[in-house]
Amino acid sequence: MNKFKLTTAVATAALLVSAVAPAAFAATSVTVNGNGAFSHTNVTVNNTKSTVVSQTNTSNVTNVVNSTASTGHNSSSFNTGGGSAIVTGNATSNVNVTVGGSSNTANLTSDCGCTTNTTVNVSDNGAFSSNKVTVKNSSWVTVLQQNVANVLNAVSGKAKTGGNSSNFNTGPDGSAVGTGDATSNVTVTVNGSSNTLNQ
Repeated sequence: MNKFKLTTAVATAALLVSAVAPAAFAATSVTVNGNGAFSHTNVTVNNTKSTVVSQTNTSNVTNVVNSTASTGHNSSSFNTGGGSAIVTGNATSNVNVTVGGSSNTANLTSDCGCTTNTTVNVSDNGAFSSNKVTVKNSSWVTVLQQNVANVLNAVSGKAKTGGNSSNFNTGPDGSAVGTGDATSNVTVTVNGSSNTLNQ
């Protein structure tokens, strides 16, 4: 009967968000001893360390804005014996909509954790015995980052001024109508999403 002692561990996969520090390989110790003459012993050890980072952001944004500024629609009529004046101010509508994008950031440490202490001891076996020990260490990192942004902006800006009336007025000073400016400003800013991997 072939005798060997194996002490090892396999690193497990990790699903982490934001910060990832890969774990180092566990120490591996293989001992083959006390086998008889003409014995054959073949030992294979596979150490695998995997790191998986998965980040997903989904943003659904709906903005419905209706802005109206109105001035005017005044009336001065049927006045006698004096002057008649209508003066309306400015009508201004300002709409600013800003939608910020979502972001993913993953920080991976520069140390891959690939170092390992491997000890192989083949001793005290019989004459013409054949002993083979193979130790394989493998490490890999997978990063998955996804952003989905659905943005709907429905913006209406309206400014009105005027619509004044001055009718049937009598007097030496007459009638005067003054109307201000109508201004509508609409600004929509959508910032895209971002993915950042620091390693």
